[in-house]
Parts: sequence; C-alpha cells; structure tokens
Amino acid sequence: MISDLEPSLEIVRNVLSADFSCEEADLEGEGVFIRLARQSAGARRFPRPAKFLAVVTMGKGVVACCSANRLRWARANLAGLSRDDIFSATTITRLERYVAHDRQSMAGPDLKYICTPASFRPYAANGKIELVLTEGENIPVVYTSRQFPNALGYTPNAQRPRVVTCKASYGGVVAGLAAASADGDVMWQIGVDILPEYRERGIGKTLVSAVTAAILNKGILPYYSTVAPNIASRRTALSLGYFPAWVELYSRDIQT
Repeated sequence: MISDLEPSLEIVRNVLSADFSCEEADLEGEGVFIRLARQSAGARRFPRPAKFLAVVTMGKGVVACCSANRLRWARANLAGLSRDDIFSATTITRLERYVAHDRQSMAGPDLKYICTPASFRPYAANGKIELVLTEGENIPVVYTSRQFPNALGYTPNAQRPRVVTCKASYGGVVAGLAAASADGDVMWQIGVDILPEYRERGIGKTLVSAVTAAILNKGILPYYSTVAPNIASRRTALSLGYFPAWVELYSRDIQT
C-alpha cells in the first residue's frame, strides 16, 4: 500500500500546486507561503470570485492563495503563523470577518480523502438495496429535487459535469444518490446524499463504494470531501479505504 500511496499523493500535489498557484515544494516545506492566484493548467475546474482567498495544507507547509487585492492583507495576517494557527478558530474567525466586507464567507475547513486501487475495500450491503449505476458525460439527471444537493448540486455545471451516478432504492423507494463530478482531468470528486429516514442501513457506504469502483476502473483518482463534525461521513470514507490527503478552506460569495 505504501508504494501505491506515493504516486497518488504526487497526483494530489500536482493538482493542488495548480489550484493554489504554488510549487509542489511549498506543500512539502515548513511554514506559510503566500501566493498570487493565477490560472494554471491542470487545476480543478472550480469558479473563482473576483476577490479570492483560499488556504490548503497536506499536513506540512501551508499555502494561502489569493487575488492581488488581498495579497497585502494575507502577508500581514497569515505569513507569520504556524500550520495549526492557520486552521484555528481564531484565524478562521479573522478570515471570516475580513472577507465579510466583500459579501463573502469562508467555507471549510474541508477534509479531503483519496482512495487507491490497493487501499480500496469494496462494500455491498444487504439485498434490500437495489443499485442503478450510470456512466457517461451526458448523464440525464434531474436538478429540480433538493433532496440530493451533495450528489447533484442544484444546477447543471458544464465545467464539472456529473460523469457517474448511482441511485439506491430501498423497498422500491429511492433512498439515496451518489455521483462523481469531473472536477479535473485526473481527479473526480464523489458526493452522496441519503434521505434521513433511510440512514444507518449501509446505503451511503454501498453507494460510495460503487462510484469509487467505477472511477478507479477508469484510471482516475477518486476523492471525497467532508467537514470535521460529520463523523458518519468520515467513517464511511475510512471504512472503504480512503485516507486523508489534504485540508482546505476558501472564500465564496454569499448567495442572496
């Protein structure tokens, strides 16, 4: 598994260095590195607000990437901190107050997990769960339902299309949905939603397992996002062979 892990982490470092406009060495170094945001080949295809600020670590160095209009503040307020200081409640509160002036809020910290062919532990729950897996770039999905926001979002996204979906029915009722979004060329993200009345039946774990297998079969690296308080989600990831790879937080416009 160790030999399988390092190539996958190298993929992550390569993608994050493009995302955060930094060198891979920044992620492996010590200290906080302030970098000017720029468009880079190989980055994940997330939209960025005109005023941008994001922070990432793979456990060692911390990179704070921001638009030019925020560089001075970032250097004055973040450059001298440690990794743990950056992700502390005190600093996150300071970041929140700073971006609030531009009608933004901070999202995260998000915990990011990856899974490799060697680490993957497939799972299938009892026979009451029926799965329908669909693959392809033109999956017909319905965005009018607000029941599955993590899997589908609320609107189609041509930049990050859903390329794998898996529907779970329990007793003939659609109980959950998982989907993979093509966030980039080499890493796809999995989102999953289970209706409250059907949780704790192994449905989420079964769905994530099925979508993970489909992604790995394509030679793509699957990744899974959650937040620290969502213990059930973190357990799902770990039980399937996912392991923590990085942490990030970022500013986003407040939707009115």
